[in-house]
Amino acid sequence: MNIPLVSIIIPTYNAVDLLPETVESALQQTYKNIEIIVIDDGSTDTTKALFDEFQQKGVHSYTIKNQGASNARNIGLSKSKGEYIQFLDADDILHPNKIELQVENMLLENADLSYTTWAHFSTDINRHSTFKFKDINFPKICTGKEMMISFGMQNWFMPVFCWLTHKSLIEKAGNWNIEITNNDDGEYFSRVLYNAKKVICINQILSYYRVLPTISLSNLNSVDKINSAYNSYQIIEELLQKTMNPVLLTYPRRLYYTQYLIIKKDYPKLAKRAAKSFDRIKGDFFLSRNKNRWSFITAFGLYYGLPLYEFLFKTVLKLKKIGVK
Repeated sequence: MNIPLVSIIIPTYNAVDLLPETVESALQQTYKNIEIIVIDDGSTDTTKALFDEFQQKGVHSYTIKNQGASNARNIGLSKSKGEYIQFLDADDILHPNKIELQVENMLLENADLSYTTWAHFSTDINRHSTFKFKDINFPKICTGKEMMISFGMQNWFMPVFCWLTHKSLIEKAGNWNIEITNNDDGEYFSRVLYNAKKVICINQILSYYRVLPTISLSNLNSVDKINSAYNSYQIIEELLQKTMNPVLLTYPRRLYYTQYLIIKKDYPKLAKRAAKSFDRIKGDFFLSRNKNRWSFITAFGLYYGLPLYEFLFKTVLKLKKIGVK
């Protein structure tokens, strides 16, 4: 029976209080042919003090110069020997059955990529909330490009820890882009999905995302992070332009659209850039319940059409309140 090695790569930076639980979730996998690689990205806390205990449990731990999570993942890849790769951030958790179920199904279906559904939690994993996407029917089996179309048309995504990736796809995708610091996983897995021939869904919650109290929209929306995310969208768009399939461009269109909505109030100039990029792509529109909104965007573009629609919508509501028909 084929029991391939799975490499679990955990980049970490100043997460000494959270890392042990994450590593333990990797150690507790029911699938036992694994190697766990922790890459400490130059932490200034006491992370390194954990290494002796990790080593006793068979965990490989390394400290490198601080250059960001993407570089740490690249170092982890260079040290990995597995046929399958599991990326896991230092504050997230794997269900004990995750890797076993994914490997089993990938071998059964000859798939080169797999994902699971996920939940989020704060401190107690037993008190988690399911992350729900509206009206999404997760495809059991599809190609990577079909999945990106679904991302664009139906507005959903998968975090980095949900995936289990065959090493052949990693080799085709290349290294993580160390210049991208926001949406780095979205950019990287776009390259993975671009090359994936068969993606299989395990529609069970087998991955858990920790919501940290220090994360807020204000620090997520710094100019540097907005620019980095925008640059990642451009890279994704350039990649998908190669396919000559306009439907695939709904994915970067969705990314530009979402960024515009999030930042238009606080960063109007950067929002205008995102809107203009959305308008520039001549791909299909993604699905929307609000047909009136899309008719304005179609006629006038996102930058002018959406504000016009919102102004007229508010005006109609005000007129209704005062009894004007």
